[in-house]
Amino acid sequence: MQYMTSEERLIKLDKMTNTRDLGGYETQEGRYTKAHHFIRASSPANATKEDLQKLYDYGVRVTIDLRSDFEKQVQPSPFKHYEGIENHEVNLMGSETVKVVPEEVREYRDLGGVYIFMLEAHKAAIKKVFEIFLNHPYEAVLFHCSAGKDRTGVIAALLLDLAGCHEHDIVKDYSESYAYNLDMIDKLEEIMDEENQKYLNFKYNRTVSWNRFKKHLAQRKDYRFYKCPMCKQEVRVPKGHGKIEITCPKCREQFIRRS
Repeated sequence: MQYMTSEERLIKLDKMTNTRDLGGYETQEGRYTKAHHFIRASSPANATKEDLQKLYDYGVRVTIDLRSDFEKQVQPSPFKHYEGIENHEVNLMGSETVKVVPEEVREYRDLGGVYIFMLEAHKAAIKKVFEIFLNHPYEAVLFHCSAGKDRTGVIAALLLDLAGCHEHDIVKDYSESYAYNLDMIDKLEEIMDEENQKYLNFKYNRTVSWNRFKKHLAQRKDYRFYKCPMCKQEVRVPKGHGKIEITCPKCREQFIRRS
């Protein structure tokens, strides 16, 4: 494999503007990630027949739909009954009614908090996604949510991190979603309520606390993270001590959790 530019990674489709190959990224060992294997994408709900055929010709044989039941009902995936493609559904946020952003994450101050919540609260769903990857070592696997930015972005970041890619490339891959999503923002807003729109502020706010997300990732092996049930302060505790009583450093509320 060899290096690929952003333009080469982009799979140009009429109605799926944020569809990109994760191949061609340099690893810290000087190798390159494989192309035609992991493909990140936005919702295929409005994809044309030509778009779907192009993805099939590109090698896609497995798809993973990370959206909620509500999103799939409002915008059904054509891959669900597409001949020759094996479709999987993994609700990465674990909610039946989530409209792009679940209620329980709106209290976080930025999208970095959303991603941390996703990693901690939905480990089983993330594990299921990677089991699908593991069971299809040779096929091209396309995974997507609605915008192909947040849920899809977390899975893509984990894949690139596991491959040993450089941090600046992982951040760059994430940030490219904003530019590619400009044409589909209005359609996403149609299925979002006012609170979702206010939280995400799609047209103007595209920042994320990447450093906080990265720090959290590095500490997951040794610590568990919980939210205080009273004030919602995030509390870090060491793993491996069974059930412990935790005292919130902010409001002094005490609660029991497993470490």
